[in-house]
Amino acid sequence: MDILRKELNQIYAEQHLRDEFLDTAYVEVAKSIAATLSETTGGCAVITDACYDKCYIHSAELGTLIGLTKEKKLYYEENSSDEDAIYNCLHPEDLVEKRMLEYEFFKIVNSIRGDEKKHFKATCRIRMRNTNNDYFFVENSTQIVSLSPAGRMWLILCCYCLSPDQKENNDIFPRIINNRSGEIITLSFKEKKQHILTKREKEILNLIKEGKASKNIADILEISVHTVNRHRQNIIEKLSVGNSIEAVCAATSMGLL
Repeated sequence: MDILRKELNQIYAEQHLRDEFLDTAYVEVAKSIAATLSETTGGCAVITDACYDKCYIHSAELGTLIGLTKEKKLYYEENSSDEDAIYNCLHPEDLVEKRMLEYEFFKIVNSIRGDEKKHFKATCRIRMRNTNNDYFFVENSTQIVSLSPAGRMWLILCCYCLSPDQKENNDIFPRIINNRSGEIITLSFKEKKQHILTKREKEILNLIKEGKASKNIADILEISVHTVNRHRQNIIEKLSVGNSIEAVCAATSMGLL
């Protein structure tokens, strides 16, 4: 689990949703909303249950484009609050920024009382990989669709649909929108992203990029193999990737190396 995911899970845990009675009928309503959205937009719509760490994924033509399914429609459940099947198709650099946006969004929404939470939405434009391993742009949005009886964040809707703007740009255009007032909060994670890795972590990642094993890196930097491996794991978590090779690719594309 990556660092930003842990931070998001901490926000979920602070809701103490399991202390409340949650009517599962609301889950079915939310799933129906996701199904309708995926069908009408041709995209993917995901309902996340912040109480039970589970997500429900509905997908239409976009799912075929990225290889989720060969059918026109797809529905399945994941025992995780992450839609991993979709996240695996996102550009690693954009995934890091999407995580940052979600964290800022949930921090803001969590500080707002009651039904007002549902008036806010986070949006961005991110790259997604198709079955030919080519990237294209999708519009992504995240918002709360159901609150608990105590007014806490419970069911979250995340939508992906093909962007009408396919021009190359390194910015995901992160925004938080208040649908009631019309206020738009413009964010930028470029500076934060550049400092996501420490100087030591960058040194180790550069040596990994050169093909050095942990023992060689330990000797070069005069530290223990255990310390090297701990840094490796921290790097993988911070960049939201699965292994060191992916970390090198992500960090290179982000201009960190």
